[in-house]
Amino acid sequence: MNENINKRIKSFSSFLLELVKAGILIVGIIVLVFLLLGDGSGPYVKSVINNIGELITIVTSETIIGIALLVIAWFVITRMKK
Repeated sequence: MNENINKRIKSFSSFLLELVKAGILIVGIIVLVFLLLGDGSGPYVKSVINNIGELITIVTSETIIGIALLVIAWFVITRMKK
C-alpha cells in the first residue's frame, strides 16, 4: 500500500513540475512578445509585464536568498537519494 501511495505522489509531483515548466515558458513567451513589440503588444501582455514588475519590487533580497537555499537543499537531498 505504501508503494502505491509513493507512486501516486511521484506521479502528481512530476505532473506539477511539468505544469510549472509550462507556466514559466508561457510567461517567458509573453515577456519576449513585449520585448519585440513594445507598447503595441496589447493590454494583456502589458498587464503581465506590470505584474512581473510589481512582483520584483515586492520580493526582497532576503526572500531571494531563502528561495535559493531551499532550491539548493532540494538538489542536495535528491542527489543523496540517488
